[in-house]
Amino acid sequence: MTRYRMKKYTNRWPWIGGLLGALGGFLYWHEIGCLTGHCPIQSHWQTMIFWGAMTGFLLGDLLHQLAGKRMNNYGDADKRNL
Repeated sequence: MTRYRMKKYTNRWPWIGGLLGALGGFLYWHEIGCLTGHCPIQSHWQTMIFWGAMTGFLLGDLLHQLAGKRMNNYGDADKRNL
């Protein structure tokens, strides 16, 4: 009988980027924000945290992919055709 195990999700960079982005979104709303309340994104702290987290998550994933490509191109001997 074959057992299937769930693959452990080891890609931490997007989650770290998401948390930093959420913190950055809150700080942006708190320090800069929208004074008049007519800005659809900047006037509420909930939307700023959401968009900050999404931006941080996507940037973290992009950095993870770029670092993986660089490692495979330059540092991983198993991936090269020797």
